[in-house]
Amino acid sequence: MVQENSVNNKIIIISGPTAVGKSDLGVDCALKFNGEVVSADSMQIYERLDIGTGKITAEEMRGVKHHLLDIVAPDKRYSVGQYLKDATTVIDGILAQNKLPVIVGGTGLYINALINGMNFSDADRSDEVREKWKAIASEKGNEYVYSKLVEIDPDSAQKISPNDLKRTIRALEIYEVTGKPKSQSANTAECKYDYLFVILDEEREALYQRINKRVDKMFALGLYDEVISLKDYAEHQSMQAIGYKQILQFLDGQFSDLESTKEEIKKLSRNYAKRQMTFLRSIKSDKKVWLKYENRHEIFDIITKFLNNED
Repeated sequence: MVQENSVNNKIIIISGPTAVGKSDLGVDCALKFNGEVVSADSMQIYERLDIGTGKITAEEMRGVKHHLLDIVAPDKRYSVGQYLKDATTVIDGILAQNKLPVIVGGTGLYINALINGMNFSDADRSDEVREKWKAIASEKGNEYVYSKLVEIDPDSAQKISPNDLKRTIRALEIYEVTGKPKSQSANTAECKYDYLFVILDEEREALYQRINKRVDKMFALGLYDEVISLKDYAEHQSMQAIGYKQILQFLDGQFSDLESTKEEIKKLSRNYAKRQMTFLRSIKSDKKVWLKYENRHEIFDIITKFLNNED
């Protein structure tokens, strides 16, 4: 039964480590509270990367509309800044229908951007700007390029060696892309939405078992063939995802067999889950709710109180 609420400017954010059950929980919440799901996953944005990213299937969506899946070709780059723009547009559209946006995903950078605004260090990449400053460095020297950074952003320049051309150019790039010096980057800003931030967690051993089973399932569903079909994109950002990269390495002879490749994917996925939790803990927010997987049903009461402005 769908529960009607006046959502106003409210959103729900559901995050947690890989394989913990975020997608199913997000669908449950959307069905219960007349919502739509907005993905916060940096790999599920890519078309054709389905099995290895654990992308939710049409059947698993159970009729709930999902946004920001399959929006980028495998050979294209996608930044945190672009995600913030896209997600804001989608969320505003859902709210305009008096529906509840349910943001679901484990990419902490995306969630942090929604909650705390953009950090300029995550600003969009500009190959044109980079090439311009590289050409200037070749003609006039690294010191000249560094002197320009000193003029524009002396605080950032103090933290960069005059011989570190790469970081110098990146700081100049951030200034040209954002219009503001990197040193003025704010780690926190007021979120435009009234949000509830639910972090779904699981006991370590139980989570690791879920991760291992998920990797086994991916191989059973045809992950190997999926990677073969994407070989032409091997050098692109999309194919650096765990699972895809290791199978490409297997094809290049870096693993002796598929079984050892699979075990490496499991290990890296477990390590990734630990990093996810570390990052989620570091996100500055006074609206975090930690929820154990076995207690996930409690989320309905938590959301009801949030929507009704109850303490």
